Amino acid sequence: MTTGNGPSEKADGQHTLASAQLPDALARLGAVDPVYAEVITHLNLRVYPGEPGDRTEYVVLDVHGVSIGIKRRAHDLYLHADTSDTTDRLIAFEINGGGETDHPTH
Repeated sequence: MTTGNGPSEKADGQHTLASAQLPDALARLGAVDPVYAEVITHLNLRVYPGEPGDRTEYVVLDVHGVSIGIKRRAHDLYLHADTSDTTDRLIAFEINGGGETDHPTH
């Protein structure tokens, strides 16, 4: 993570990599699979400083209308799914290949 208020850093320490920035970055690498290009044009990545005691920053990935946040805290792994911008009523998730678990969104 950079220090100071660079172009992607907000006053609260949040860093953002917006979808509009990604195609140009990928173009520098050469040919990109169209499937990746489609996903990347709809993806945003945000990074927030960790809170005291956290082992990592809080990273949020916005894709398919859903925000997925993750950070390693002192004694656990924290995952957050925000579906408030979707009509989804159920989230099916799986941990370590243990089978899907359904969780209502409301």
